[in-house]
Amino acid sequence: MSIKYSIIICTYNRASFLKETIDSILFHLTDTAKYELLIVDNNSTDQTADVVRQYAEVPVVRYIFEKNQGLSYARNRGIQEAQYPVIVFLDDDIEIHPRYLAVLDSQYQDSSVHIVGGKVLPFESQVPDWLPKKYFYLASVYDAGENRMIVPKLMGANHSFRKEVAVKVGGYNTGIGPLGDFKLGGDENEFLLRAQKKGYQLLYHPDLIVYHKIQNRFNKEFILTYSYNIGATEANIDYSHRPLFLNLRILKYRMENLLDKLQSTIAPTSDFVKVFRREHRKGYLNFIKKQSRK
Repeated sequence: MSIKYSIIICTYNRASFLKETIDSILFHLTDTAKYELLIVDNNSTDQTADVVRQYAEVPVVRYIFEKNQGLSYARNRGIQEAQYPVIVFLDDDIEIHPRYLAVLDSQYQDSSVHIVGGKVLPFESQVPDWLPKKYFYLASVYDAGENRMIVPKLMGANHSFRKEVAVKVGGYNTGIGPLGDFKLGGDENEFLLRAQKKGYQLLYHPDLIVYHKIQNRFNKEFILTYSYNIGATEANIDYSHRPLFLNLRILKYRMENLLDKLQSTIAPTSDFVKVFRREHRKGYLNFIKKQSRK
């Protein structure tokens, strides 16, 4: 059975990265009968439209303009426009592994498989030693190991699903995204959480690989800011979907903050892991505090 894919790249003001990403996909995924490549321009003000115009003679490339600002709006538009039964979301700053479609084929031949994701590895760079592997996600790196398995989460830069999943689960939540003082993300986490509640499993395959151009994220200032924003994002999802978990987490984080204060009076910490975990808790609790004031 031949499976066809709608590869969707949502982009905003990333023209230089976008061209490299399109070139990588067209170079490595040579069987263009198997896919379409949808570029969803999320109201960019740079040269994004001009970049895509360069591929006007490439039949698989299709340009879509989405004026509503926000990644969830762009993703929903991509799903709406997709012509093929499997949706693949990739970031606009990746290089793709040559066997990407072959690995997808090997998984989606099984009709019981509905959602598949894989590794997001750094492109031509290494994660710094001061960031432990369990926290690589703070630099948008995801590597769950070398075994095919069911996982609780996948990364937005490399996830796919049958279009029927979106029909049954609903689209991406447009309330997830920039919100006041909080730079919230995680729309794919919220979408996949709803999918799991519907009974769908998230399958991870170690050979489904993209390489993320994230050298600018390998610094402590970025990690601290991102930790805070992830904390706020997780609070937003828990607030909407997991009230019991929310209350337990609030209690846990308040206790950890209290212990931190007690320890800091004895000896201030220089452990960077403790520092960014503190920022994560701060983002989480500040979001809840703001919600309680409404």
